[in-house]
Amino acid sequence: MSRLGPFRVKEGFEYKKTVASIEALANRADLISRGARPDTYFGQPPDGISYDNLITRAYRHLESLERGELPLEGKFCEPGGSCSDHSVVVVGDKVHLFYTIDSIGYDWPERYVHYIGHASSTNLVDWNIHKPAVAIHPEGHEVYQVWAPAVIHHDGMYWMFYTGVNYNVSQATVLATSKDLYNWERYEKNPLYYPTKWNKWTQERWFDNRDVMIFKDNDTFYMYFYTAGLREDGSAFPACGVASSKNLVDWKDETLIELGCKYACESPFMVKHENKYYLFYTDCGKGTSYAVSDNPLGGFEVKGLLIGDENHVGDTAHVPSCSEVFEFKGKWYISVAERLPGNEQYIEFMRFYWNEDGSVSVGDFVREPV
Repeated sequence: MSRLGPFRVKEGFEYKKTVASIEALANRADLISRGARPDTYFGQPPDGISYDNLITRAYRHLESLERGELPLEGKFCEPGGSCSDHSVVVVGDKVHLFYTIDSIGYDWPERYVHYIGHASSTNLVDWNIHKPAVAIHPEGHEVYQVWAPAVIHHDGMYWMFYTGVNYNVSQATVLATSKDLYNWERYEKNPLYYPTKWNKWTQERWFDNRDVMIFKDNDTFYMYFYTAGLREDGSAFPACGVASSKNLVDWKDETLIELGCKYACESPFMVKHENKYYLFYTDCGKGTSYAVSDNPLGGFEVKGLLIGDENHVGDTAHVPSCSEVFEFKGKWYISVAERLPGNEQYIEFMRFYWNEDGSVSVGDFVREPV
């Protein structure tokens, strides 16, 4: 901490963010060294939340600062936080980012995700952090945690769909609306949606219904989300669920899209380009993958891994994830959030390209203002 002192007084968001991350890593390592036992919903210590890993990462960041480097440059999160699922909203020359935020050094069951954050930028590098958009609420399904926002503009209003989680980790889609992206009002009839066609939703136990994304095609809205289907023998399988609506309020179950994921196909994101439907998703254990179809409801051909490692070893969650594709200032970008062991996670941006053969590819990370 004494070595960190000179960097606390330096100006600029990059120093503030990096100092806060080092402090969070070191403080958690200190608690573990004093006997604190990392806890998790799954009954075993989460990947990387150990004294050795946390203190090693803290020193690595500190030594980079001492060499005159900025080790977290171009990586966004609120200082001291860990950012994962997010939604990108482009309004003119400004990008608004809404994101799930939890704590470095803690798994989500131990330090709850209490609110969804909001930041904005005109260049994808320099960010202004605003007040939280929404938070957990004592009277509703989102009483325990809130995850994975998805924001869409329609009929003069911004609509934020996100995952509400109760104390049983039952997940349902909830809604808030805003006229200006800064002030949000919860929908009075939450939870808005949960699937019933392929699996019997219940509030009494863990139920996978999260990471919602809203896509408009002609006069129909489609909701894509991670869920679990049931086979005839009662076993569950990971899938992308789809529901449809004409008004963003009344939703009906449509279908399940199986993408061949071994563990989970989280954070689906749909883009239509030249009459083809591109479905991006997190293939847990590998990274960001994509599939292509002529139909938003099915027939997807899996094209494979776009960002990540086919041979990843370790916690299946610690891979590039939560990607969204968007156009800004005449160029295309893709976001990605890779959670590092120890629950240190930042949102980054890469150049994105539509190729002539119908495939897609990524370029360099954004490290300079665009």
